[in-house]
Amino acid sequence: MPETIEIDVPRSEVGDELTAALAARGLRAERIDDGERCALRVWYADDERARLIGDVTHTVELWLAEQGLPLVVQRAHGGAVVRPPGD
Repeated sequence: MPETIEIDVPRSEVGDELTAALAARGLRAERIDDGERCALRVWYADDERARLIGDVTHTVELWLAEQGLPLVVQRAHGGAVVRPPGD
């Protein structure tokens, strides 16, 4: 069984948005809502390519932020594109 972690979130809406953000970075998440708490169970995507794209995208985003560059990273064409926001 693949390794997983759980992340507690304050409400289901946050969990839904975070699930989408994690998926954009090559991670899979499912919401656990048992009535007492809301959490996400997270693991790496099954596809190694998705993991690589997610890790690279995250690293490029961090580098852009450190450099103060007004650019964003978007997945495209089986890889990623660095572009100005809004393009």
